[in-house]
Amino acid sequence: RHVGIEREISDKEITYHFGKAYKDVLKAIMDKDYTEERLERAARYQYNLLLSDWFMDRMQPIKGLKEFLMKLKRRGIRSVIGTGNDKKFMNKALKFLKLDNVFDLILTIEDVKESKPSPEIVEKAMKHFGVRKNETLFVGDARNDVLSAKNAGVKSAVVLTGVLNREEAGKLNPDYILENVLEIERIID
Repeated sequence: RHVGIEREISDKEITYHFGKAYKDVLKAIMDKDYTEERLERAARYQYNLLLSDWFMDRMQPIKGLKEFLMKLKRRGIRSVIGTGNDKKFMNKALKFLKLDNVFDLILTIEDVKESKPSPEIVEKAMKHFGVRKNETLFVGDARNDVLSAKNAGVKSAVVLTGVLNREEAGKLNPDYILENVLEIERIID
């Protein structure tokens, strides 16, 4: 309400747009309340919230994730973050979670022209490493992650530690549904 949205907005309505750029998400949920001024005010508010210590303190590290990613790296399997967030936020979040310098590539909304569900971020990662579609697995926790993978023609996995429950994930028809990201190991072995 303090950014000019007059109606109630459900978590489901917000998470439906996850994976897109901040302003794209905000514009979509603003609907009839949209004006450029309100969008700018909401974007500033959201961005300050994302960079706040309050927000960082609420992020939960996944136990064993760093070790798992390092194990993949030793096996020659590359890990990439492809996100609708920006570099400043990602750098702060990864440092907070002690995952900085772990991923082989981080692609943010600043690296692409179109946000998810566009395949651009997936295709850019594949091109960077010179890998083919059949060598790529896109893992995500939101609707637009699965759609981005499908639009790129690569296999997709949904982790249930994000915004989707098993039923919602199943309706998207991903190749895999995993309880958490560490279960990727059973897919690639």
